[in-house]
Amino acid sequence: MQNHLLIKKLLQQKNRPNGIVASVKKLTTPIYMACEALKLKMPGDVKVVCFSNLEMADMLNPSLTTITQPAFEMGKAAATLLFKALEKRNFSLIKEDYMIPSTLVVRGSSGWR
Repeated sequence: MQNHLLIKKLLQQKNRPNGIVASVKKLTTPIYMACEALKLKMPGDVKVVCFSNLEMADMLNPSLTTITQPAFEMGKAAATLLFKALEKRNFSLIKEDYMIPSTLVVRGSSGWR
């Protein structure tokens, strides 16, 4: 409930944001609830994008635009780095660079077509 109140307060500000990027899927419900309580329309008043692989994204109204991150590949890369660090004394994480692509699934909450 705390998230709902914080999001509602944010959306009631004079210079409220015209969009929200939720870092976790558990923020999705409070965002939708706050918009409904304040009579704000998605995507017209507020655009919403969430880092998630929420299976219900299509069923929400409007459907939720999501960014899906490949959790398995991220874990595999982290484990690889950990094993390298354990094997080599002079191993430096600063020199390591991994690019793991995410997938943007555009739906109704963002207004992109």
